Amino acid sequence: MNTLDEIAIKHGTDKSSLVHNYCNKYEKNLPFNRLDEISILEIGVLGGSSLNMWGEYYENSKILGIDINPDCKQYASNRVSIEIGSQTDAAFIEKIAREHGPFDLIVDDGSHMQSHVIFSFNCLFKHLKPSGIYVVEDASCSYWKKYEGGLHRIGTSVEYFKALVDAVNFLGLTQVSNINKHARREDLLIERIASENIDIRTDLESINFLNGLIIITKR
Repeated sequence: MNTLDEIAIKHGTDKSSLVHNYCNKYEKNLPFNRLDEISILEIGVLGGSSLNMWGEYYENSKILGIDINPDCKQYASNRVSIEIGSQTDAAFIEKIAREHGPFDLIVDDGSHMQSHVIFSFNCLFKHLKPSGIYVVEDASCSYWKKYEGGLHRIGTSVEYFKALVDAVNFLGLTQVSNINKHARREDLLIERIASENIDIRTDLESINFLNGLIIITKR
């Protein structure tokens, strides 16, 4: 059985080890079984090679690609849907989420503009299933001026997700006294955050920074 990287090379996507070397990282970090019936959304279609890669690797998946270029419609197939619209159009995002979601895997390989990456995450993360995976590809663009980036620059995706690490840890919130010793600490903290209406998000399980990739797991 071919690896994801071998399939990526076959289809000519730059996710392969010949270019960005994302696929070897995906095989180590994505939790899905290859036969799982998962729903995948990818932002950015280009020539359709990436969608074909996902479709061959996850052979029972349902795949949606979105792009601003109407020519990308040609890459639709029986398991691949294509919707034309912008990742910065909230109404469009809500429409495709209603029609195709919720999703197990969302991959942002779109414009790479930092404001677009953050906007799309904030629109789409709620449409990810529990334990689902959200990936920001080409995270190196966070450092490049042409994509609104810069080292340690406020407003980049890398800095944005760095800050969310604090939310993964509930901002250091401590549990109140009389702890139920038979319950997990994180569950007790989530319960406290909800009951006291504390402004801390509790939907983030983990954020993993790899070369070129940011992988966010939903709780």
